[in-house]
Amino acid sequence: WILCLDEFQVTDIADAMILRQLFAYLFDKGLILVATSNRPPDDLYKNGIQRSNFLPFIDMLKKTSNVVSLDPGVDYRRKALAGADKLFFVTTNPEDQAEEALNGMFKFLASKETDAVKEITIRIKGRDVHFDKSCGGVLYSTFEELCARPLWTNDYLKLTQVFHTILIKDIPLLSQKNKSEARRFICLIDTLYDHKIRVVASGVAPYWELFQNSAVSDEERLQENRLLIDDLGIKASEKGSLDSGVFSGEEELFAFDRTVSRLTEMQTKDYWKKWKTYMENRA
Repeated sequence: WILCLDEFQVTDIADAMILRQLFAYLFDKGLILVATSNRPPDDLYKNGIQRSNFLPFIDMLKKTSNVVSLDPGVDYRRKALAGADKLFFVTTNPEDQAEEALNGMFKFLASKETDAVKEITIRIKGRDVHFDKSCGGVLYSTFEELCARPLWTNDYLKLTQVFHTILIKDIPLLSQKNKSEARRFICLIDTLYDHKIRVVASGVAPYWELFQNSAVSDEERLQENRLLIDDLGIKASEKGSLDSGVFSGEEELFAFDRTVSRLTEMQTKDYWKKWKTYMENRA
């Protein structure tokens, strides 16, 4: 048997604890693993809770796999931006005229739809999710609507079934202080990218500068993660107990690197052509 895993990563303590036993069984049965990852084996679950229990899996992975680095040192997604239309606007840069640019883009896209501009309420697993402005397959939303409410993967998947283009207005700086919103934004972009949804957006800074892992005191981390800390039986008084990636923001920072790369590709002409092909193949 061959198992192919794309973008292999470990961020959850439960996953980390079962991987060794699971793959020991699979390798013993003759499984061949082919995987891609943004991290080498030694960096998997880096700074994770109880990582010492995860290290035997890394040793086993290195013994049973050939590790090949495919990093050419060139971001080809950025190179592909040459000649592309501008699709991300910085609200603090007067030259971008972000408000006017997004309004103009929505009017242009709406003119190609056969529906009227209106509010829309989408039923998702028994819940009504309301948006103030849409037209046919185009959604004109704010960051608050998409990421400040308790939405997650299933909600964003539903959006990909209703809209082919989503405009996201007023993305703020993301950090430990609004970590829940940052995680939702990462999840949102991952979902839209996987389904080739077109995105136009505005934010307070260039998209590659939106996530700023500013320093947060142990007291703030403790209050933010109190339930998880209690469930895991972690003593906050112990030195370094709150430095794990799940508390420090390192995992979000790493994940946001992927988000930046995807946002870059999502602005290219080639990406904007993919939605139609994706829908045809899915049919």
